[in-house]
Amino acid sequence: MHYSLQFFSWTPHEGVHQVGSIIEVNALNPKLAATALLGVRLDDAGAARRLAVRVWNDSDDSKADCTCYYYH
Repeated sequence: MHYSLQFFSWTPHEGVHQVGSIIEVNALNPKLAATALLGVRLDDAGAARRLAVRVWNDSDDSKADCTCYYYH
């Protein structure tokens, strides 16, 4: 399936901001799409390294049905 990924970072001083541009990936599911690029452990909860990714299916133009993961 084809997914779009949007990476975010945050700091207490600068808040949340997008890192780079939206990336398109082919993967079996959203979690594999997120790990395929960086190879970093991720989860949907817990303490994060200040890097997160939002993943959605390309057919969802509104991005309403997206999944967020936090890199650990």
